[in-house]
Amino acid sequence: MTPPTVAPAVTPDGRIGRRVRAGFAASATIVLSVVTLSGVIGCTAISADKVPTAITLVATATSAEPRVALPDSLVAELTDMTKQSKRSGDATVRVVSSATGAISTKDLTPTRPNGQVQHATADADRQIDASLHELANTLTGARADALGLDLLGLLDRASQLPGDIAVISSGISTVAPVDLRVIGWNTKPDSVIDSIARQGRMPSLSGRHVTFHGLGIASGSQPGLPPFARSVVEQLWVGICQRAEAASCVVAHDAPSTVAPTATLPVPVVPVPDAITEGGCPVWASLNDSALHFAPESASLPANADDALRPIVQSVATCDIQSIDIAGHVADIGNGRDDGDLSGQRARAVADRLVALGLPASQVGTVTGKGASEPVVPNFTGGVFDELKAQQNRRVELTFHRAAP
Repeated sequence: MTPPTVAPAVTPDGRIGRRVRAGFAASATIVLSVVTLSGVIGCTAISADKVPTAITLVATATSAEPRVALPDSLVAELTDMTKQSKRSGDATVRVVSSATGAISTKDLTPTRPNGQVQHATADADRQIDASLHELANTLTGARADALGLDLLGLLDRASQLPGDIAVISSGISTVAPVDLRVIGWNTKPDSVIDSIARQGRMPSLSGRHVTFHGLGIASGSQPGLPPFARSVVEQLWVGICQRAEAASCVVAHDAPSTVAPTATLPVPVVPVPDAITEGGCPVWASLNDSALHFAPESASLPANADDALRPIVQSVATCDIQSIDIAGHVADIGNGRDDGDLSGQRARAVADRLVALGLPASQVGTVTGKGASEPVVPNFTGGVFDELKAQQNRRVELTFHRAAP
């Protein structure tokens, strides 16, 4: 099994370590604790003479995120844990369906009728598979039971449970004091973190190892975030984790769930503007059909697209921009065709026109076609293709990288 990509762990004293933990793809207002007395969790060895170790899984399952799923990596971790169980109760799973709800408990340890641990391999494997299937169904059925998305509140709930913490959430919070609609995309994460601390809202994560999964991954009612916005979300929650004195804070870039949410309670939309600037210099821009005027099924850039591209060249000339990454996107019209070539051709057309308008060719970074793999909004409403939504998905995104100080 291919392990997820895991970012370096950052300890409160600034040291960089590396902790590998199996990835999770999910989203639901749930807290899940896995307790084991001995064995191995992820790739971190736990010696038998240490106190019981717990993993508390925090996931937000709102209508603005993918539906909760039990990914293969977590299945593998739980399977390993149960196979090392020495007695009943060594592989207990605790699940909380809300920030304040009751905790349900399930022991994954395979046992015989007399209550002793099942050591017959075939019988143990069948019991483990059945238990994990039941757990997966429980997670899939999880629904947010409160309006909005409040990850900070769930982190506080998790801080009251034992052990390390794995967070499965988009992190696109809509509840004060971390309301991204109010904070905005130009904010400095440190200023938000300072405000949380001043209000006494910082959870106590002292000594905990915290791993985040799915940050910045939206679905359902929430439009998808571009790379710069996903980076802001990651910086914000890792910063909160560090200020809460966690032993380490890790962002795991494992494959997120892509299943549409089934939660129904509304979550306010955090808008993403068409362009972001910082100090008058561009950070990110999205140019759609109304700006670039591509004809249907064409990568030929008409002359009137210069009205949108010329100001970009002019702003880059006055800013310390090292490179511009350019990514083309098209809409999924339901024909099953891969239009990655068209999106790539459109991205290349924009890159070539920027150079023709005066952008140094050395400042053109990666030029890629994403096809229809990263829609801003779903192209279909009630199973019917929606052209107005598709127009939002047909776009070329530019990400500007500043020169290193």
